[in-house]
Amino acid sequence: MKEKTKIFTLLLVFCFFFINIYAAENIEFLRSSLNDASDIERSNIFYKLASQTDSIEISERLNYCIQAKSIALKLDNSELLFDILSLESKIHKEANDIENYSISIQEYLNMCEKISSLDMENSKKQITKQIIIRNSFMIGFIIFLNIAFIIFARYRLKTVDHMKLEKANVRLEEISRKDPLTNISNRRDILEKIEYETLRFERNKKTFCLVMGDIDHFKAVNDRYGHECGDHVLRELVETIITGLRKQDIVGRWGGEEFILLLPETLINGGKVAAEKIRRKIAQKEFIYNNKIIPVTITFGVSEYSIEKDIDECIKEADTALYKGKNKGRNRVELFNPKEILIG
Repeated sequence: MKEKTKIFTLLLVFCFFFINIYAAENIEFLRSSLNDASDIERSNIFYKLASQTDSIEISERLNYCIQAKSIALKLDNSELLFDILSLESKIHKEANDIENYSISIQEYLNMCEKISSLDMENSKKQITKQIIIRNSFMIGFIIFLNIAFIIFARYRLKTVDHMKLEKANVRLEEISRKDPLTNISNRRDILEKIEYETLRFERNKKTFCLVMGDIDHFKAVNDRYGHECGDHVLRELVETIITGLRKQDIVGRWGGEEFILLLPETLINGGKVAAEKIRRKIAQKEFIYNNKIIPVTITFGVSEYSIEKDIDECIKEADTALYKGKNKGRNRVELFNPKEILIG
């Protein structure tokens, strides 16, 4: 039992001796590191030296605290200064130095208050920064929405204006091609449609007829019943003509009381049949204006387009046949015959 106690005592002495040797070597290493260290490293080394409780005297430890504190104050490193003041107060407490302990505790408390104040200020700055970032984001988002709305509104306005302009152009184009009184093709439009039919004829060699019509004694209708009555007769007569045409047939107002009919894929005899059908409809219809029956008849001249002639010649031939019908008593359909010579 005594031998075991001796062995344990020797082990304790050996450990204490070994620890002291290690601590001494560590202290020497820290001291030797001071020469090449930066200010912040020197302050940390002094703090570590002051933390040695067994190998360094209290006065020397306090001296290390003072040096570490001086560097920390110079660097304005509040966290390191806080740790040094805490260590300094502990060293004074170990030395039973009540007066300096109180002073160090007061410094420690002042530093705590300073750090708390700094933390609060930093917290306020952080909150202010977050508020600024959030408000900046909200303002930026609102500005973005406003810009997007302005762009969309301008695009929408341009689109609406463009659509209105297109509709207006279409309407103007329609007006430029329609007779305002009867709402059928005017002279310009019917000529373009006849021109198109000649192109079709060049491709498929299917002939077409032109029928020129003129209301009989229309001037007498205007003189006797007035121009309003004449306009009424023109509108009613056009409606009657349209009811006698096929879907592919086109009627246009040539001028005044004259009308021209385009009959696609129709030979001259077929044109005569179509014109006669319309002539009878008009002759049989009662044109009534202000409770008065207005007698209305029409005379037609028919010509057939062929490769040997152009549009003007074909129209002239239909017109020639029309006036042949006028000379024969009106209210009739006449075909153009190149062998016949129209007199007077």
